[in-house]
Amino acid sequence: MNGNEGIPSPDELISLLEQLIALQEALQVVIREKLEAMRRSDMDGMISAAHREGELAARVSVLDECRKRVAAELCRTKGLPKSARVEHVTLNILVERLGNPHRARLLELGNTLRVQMLKVAELNRVVELVSHEMLAHFKNLFSAFTQSEDGPRTYSRGGAVEAGSGANVLDAVG
Repeated sequence: MNGNEGIPSPDELISLLEQLIALQEALQVVIREKLEAMRRSDMDGMISAAHREGELAARVSVLDECRKRVAAELCRTKGLPKSARVEHVTLNILVERLGNPHRARLLELGNTLRVQMLKVAELNRVVELVSHEMLAHFKNLFSAFTQSEDGPRTYSRGGAVEAGSGANVLDAVG
């Protein structure tokens, strides 16, 4: 806060944006580590990375709430109309009211944060695709071990042809 108690300064918003950018960059590192652990089928590595990712996401959430609070106070002190909901006030609108000393830096940080968040989203999309493929692979693998391919084919109650009731691989090896 600045000299006026309870009124945040634009420098506070700048600091929060810088911290959010740093956390987004840290999330990228952790998600890449999780992808590498997935590539190696390293369960401990995946669990560790997911735990660290959760901790970082929780910190992002706390900082984002602080950012919203500071932005709302800055909007209030800079005379935005009372009808304007703070959730709908963009950084561009706020920057117009703040003036030149902070305008360029806030716009730069806002753009950098947006880019970093898009990178995190893309990495999460890759994790989702890899997870989907891994699940499909394990499903096929498990079904190969639990269905007998050598047994005679029979008809199901619905009329479909299916494997008979031969010995399952998992049953045969204990």
